Amino acid sequence: MLAAYLVIFWAMQIFANVAFKYGSHGEAGRSRRWLLGFISGNVVGASSIYFMMKIFETVPGNCNLAAVLAGSGGFVGSQLLLAWLFRSRLTFVQWAGIALVAAGTAVATLGGTGTTP
Repeated sequence: MLAAYLVIFWAMQIFANVAFKYGSHGEAGRSRRWLLGFISGNVVGASSIYFMMKIFETVPGNCNLAAVLAGSGGFVGSQLLLAWLFRSRLTFVQWAGIALVAAGTAVATLGGTGTTP
C-alpha cells in the first residue's frame, strides 16, 4: 500500500503546484483563472495530507523516511512537470539540484527503516 499512497500523494501535490502556476497567470483575486488555480490548488493540496498521514502509518518505524519519500517525490515530480508544461528553461545547476534531491532520496532509503521512539 505504501507505493499506492506515495503515487496518490505525489500526484495530488504535483496537481496543486500546476494549479497554482496556472492561476498565477490571472490577475490576483479578479480573474476566474486566478480563482480556479487558488481554489483547486488548495483543495487538492490540503486533501493530500490524508495520504501523507497514511504514508506515516505505513512506515511507522521511521517518520523521517516517510517524510523524505513523500516530500522529495512531490518536489521532483513538480519540478519536471512544471518545466515541461510551462517551458521553463532550467540551468544545468538547477537540473543538477533536481538530480541531487532524487539521489539523496535514494540514499536515505538505503539505511533501512530504523525506529522512532
